[in-house]
Amino acid sequence: MNFIHLLSDWLHKVEKLLAIILCTVMLISLSAGVFYRYVLSAPLTWSDETAIFSLVWLTFIGGSMSIKQQNSAAVTIFMDRFSGKARMILLGISFLVVLLFVSYIFYQSVIWLSGPTIMIQYSNSMRMPMIFAYLSVPVSFFFLIVHSLDLIVKNFKKKEEVV
Repeated sequence: MNFIHLLSDWLHKVEKLLAIILCTVMLISLSAGVFYRYVLSAPLTWSDETAIFSLVWLTFIGGSMSIKQQNSAAVTIFMDRFSGKARMILLGISFLVVLLFVSYIFYQSVIWLSGPTIMIQYSNSMRMPMIFAYLSVPVSFFFLIVHSLDLIVKNFKKKEEVV
């Protein structure tokens, strides 16, 4: 299962790069939109839409990154009462629940994107195929599946070391 760990680490590097690119695109598109609207009095039709689609991608990619780094929001009042093997078992169960949920959403998003009406949808101002915005869901949830599998494997290895 070392392959899962290497894949997770590689995907995390890709996510970091995507996050940097998406933040840059948002900054440039919003700055250009403000400049053209208020300085040149000629508003851009595409700047808001570009920023929105970048934010959507950034949100899903950021969620995946937070799972990888284990920085996601958590209520630990219950988990703090346990230690040792019991804590590892509960962590394993929670990682498994996350994996099952993420896998289900990934599956549903693939079904949704393979529907007949997806390919005929276009954005309002840029006339960009909406499939590019919608792809943020299955791509990020695939990343989440890999990161969740990595966390489960790490948790299992810790259990073996404790025993």
